[in-house]
Amino acid sequence: MRTSSLVAVVLFFLGIAAMATQMGSDTANRSGVGGPDDDLVVISATAYEEPALPADAPSASSDDAAAVAAAETAAGGATAAAPADAGGQEAVEDAAEKEEQRPLILKHVVQRGETLWEIALKYGIDVDTIVANNDIPDIDRLQIGQELTILTIRGAIHTVRRGESLWDISRTYNVSIDEIAAVNGIADPSRIQVNQQLIIPGAQAAAAALRREALVSSSGQLLRNFEWPTISGARISSNFGQRWGRMHYGIDIAVPIGTQVYAAAAGTVTYAGPMGTYGILVIIDHGNGVETRYAHLSRPVVSVGQRVKRGQLIAYSGNTGNSTGPHLHFEIRYRGTAVNPLQYLKR
Repeated sequence: MRTSSLVAVVLFFLGIAAMATQMGSDTANRSGVGGPDDDLVVISATAYEEPALPADAPSASSDDAAAVAAAETAAGGATAAAPADAGGQEAVEDAAEKEEQRPLILKHVVQRGETLWEIALKYGIDVDTIVANNDIPDIDRLQIGQELTILTIRGAIHTVRRGESLWDISRTYNVSIDEIAAVNGIADPSRIQVNQQLIIPGAQAAAAALRREALVSSSGQLLRNFEWPTISGARISSNFGQRWGRMHYGIDIAVPIGTQVYAAAAGTVTYAGPMGTYGILVIIDHGNGVETRYAHLSRPVVSVGQRVKRGQLIAYSGNTGNSTGPHLHFEIRYRGTAVNPLQYLKR
């Protein structure tokens, strides 16, 4: 009888343990973590007289081992679920890493003694990428405190203009629409906004070439990017501004008759011939409201409608028109207004 009572007590506690296990499983089910189905039978914890056990029945210690094994199995199931959670975490980390890898647009303030080559090396890009994204009149002469826009990949930044499509931009830089859309996260290539900044991957060389020719910045400012129209270092015999009670709209460069005269920038010839006090005159339209004038020539070597390159020979200097001696009269006009050429000629 003592043995039966002992067995009953053991079964009583085992019943309580089973009920606790079942309650934990129900809680797990409700929380979405896992556990048995709700319709499984719950073992009663009521004590009863245990009939005599067969001689080969497992001992209590065997039941304990089985319970431990079941617990380990359950623990293994939880461990097995971990890789799925880890996989989700990896996906999140991958997405974050891709976001971090997207090109960035930074600002760099030029320090004393810095060169473009050193700055490019610092950011792991090339000089053309810096030139393509900044108004730099002379790449050999940076200004201390000058703020540079830095793109963290080799490429260019393009600001969308009114009426411009992604196809137009793609054709300008010879970069596919798909590449531009992917780098900028554009889901619908037909929907881009005016003044939106787009990163154009691998377009730094083309953009740098365009920038080297640019005479007007993206903000509409005239740039110091005009070449000297004749012999470098020639004496300025008359400056821009008031002279003898009237406005002098250009500068006079003292050179002998027959000196070569060059286009200060690329453009289209709109006039070539005599014009009043100018004498023989050549006018070049550079687009964006910019034109240059070359006066008192002996003869032009270009004709109206001709496209000329920066630095191309366009005429020979002379002493024609209202001139006090051999020289080249040179003007820069922006949106119809004459400006001081010395502020916009390259140093």
